[in-house]
Amino acid sequence: MTFPSSRPSSSRTVSESFRYRRDTHRYGAHEVILRSVPMGSEVLDVGCATGYLGAALRARRCRAWGLDWDAGAVSIAAPWYEEAHAFDLEESEQLPWPEQLFDVVLAADVVEHLRDPQRALRLLYRHVRPGGRLIVSVPNVAHISIRLPLLFGRFTYRPTGILDQTHVRLYTFKTARDLLDSCGFEVERFLGASDHFGALLQVPGVASALRGMLAHNIVVIATPRA
Repeated sequence: MTFPSSRPSSSRTVSESFRYRRDTHRYGAHEVILRSVPMGSEVLDVGCATGYLGAALRARRCRAWGLDWDAGAVSIAAPWYEEAHAFDLEESEQLPWPEQLFDVVLAADVVEHLRDPQRALRLLYRHVRPGGRLIVSVPNVAHISIRLPLLFGRFTYRPTGILDQTHVRLYTFKTARDLLDSCGFEVERFLGASDHFGALLQVPGVASALRGMLAHNIVVIATPRA
């Protein structure tokens, strides 16, 4: 997914939205997220890109609304959503639907791109229906693929991955919890997602012990604190 900002930086171009695709690995972040969305939900997909999660949500009989910074991507995504808008999450004071509440708000691979994620999440907080949930995924900077090179002084940003050069924030399981807690959310549960170690992370006892090293993505399911 792409982050919603109407101002491409020097490291980010409009065409970049089109390089994001759905990861269909059973234990990858997208499939973990989709399994966490109840069938038939009303969903806000923040950072909808070209709509690849919107299509999957429709298959789950959900009604979805989409937001993304890239108007070109939104035009492609539009058929999968009730409505889809180009939208700057960091600058706008309200969503295009100021009074609408959603069963699920998705922010998959979004907040690591934001300069002020607290501001964005507090805005989204206002649109989670009572009893609903926010689902956030962020890359895990404590993954073993980052830890080992760091032992030898290597910390290199790349075009894609955990150290994607467009990421302006880095998260661990603890700092992801701290972020959501600061924005009025109660973490219901953490899920670790990984194409390579995902099955291992499902084993009781293993997930809590090793997810910090083996989870490529941190998926957080949270509810608004009363």
